Amino acid sequence: MDDAHHLAMNSQTILGIGAETRDTFFVVPEFSAEEGVMQALARAEDHGGPVATALAVLRAHGHDCTLLDSVPAEAVILVRQYDGARQIVFKPAEAAEPVFEPAMLDGVRLLHVNGRHEKACRAAIESAMARNIEISFDGGAGRFRESIRDLLEASQVRILSREFAEKAAGSSDLAEMVSKLLQPPAKLLVITDGIRGSQIWRPGGFYHHQRAFTASPLVDTTGCGDVYHGAFLHGWLAEWPVERCSAFASELAARNAEGLGGRYVLGR
Repeated sequence: MDDAHHLAMNSQTILGIGAETRDTFFVVPEFSAEEGVMQALARAEDHGGPVATALAVLRAHGHDCTLLDSVPAEAVILVRQYDGARQIVFKPAEAAEPVFEPAMLDGVRLLHVNGRHEKACRAAIESAMARNIEISFDGGAGRFRESIRDLLEASQVRILSREFAEKAAGSSDLAEMVSKLLQPPAKLLVITDGIRGSQIWRPGGFYHHQRAFTASPLVDTTGCGDVYHGAFLHGWLAEWPVERCSAFASELAARNAEGLGGRYVLGR
């Protein structure tokens, strides 16, 4: 069976709710807190945003994806040359929050959210629950707030950064985090932890640790977590074993760090 036919057979329809960004990247020798002038070593433009990038990965793997968003935000990202670390300056879009309509879920297999556009997310989740449509939640670092706890707790697939998981659980103890975050209706809990890899649990005692793959060269870490989400969800929708989902996601995330831009791997 050729790859195109295989992708078509496994294609699923996904609705994502989140913010897309238009990103401009500059590679710099070092970050500075002082006033000054610095010459960029490289420049690139790309699109970003956690949910938007996950959908871009899913679309590249044959899925039919729609993003519910308003006007894209703008960001300038400084990338430090020697380790791919970033400093990000962004300007949110000045537009009304998008409006969810129930017909948007017609034929949808998965609803993917991260808490942006809360009102639209809440309406979509209510409709998805009524239709038994699976919900996945992306909990990125620095993004936890109490007002989105109900969105997290409505999801079946939970892929969270370690920092988000600690804040959502109110604890840094791993066992306590899992106890609190793997409550029904959760089918899957993934906690990502950068170079320490990711840890995966399912109800009934399943556990798997996925090592992080190494990027060579390491150029830019922007979007790696978002690529991980999209790649993992591709495997999940294809009903791969969880070990295969996480290995595929980790490898694709590492490859994304080998070039400049949050979706570098999609252009290779």
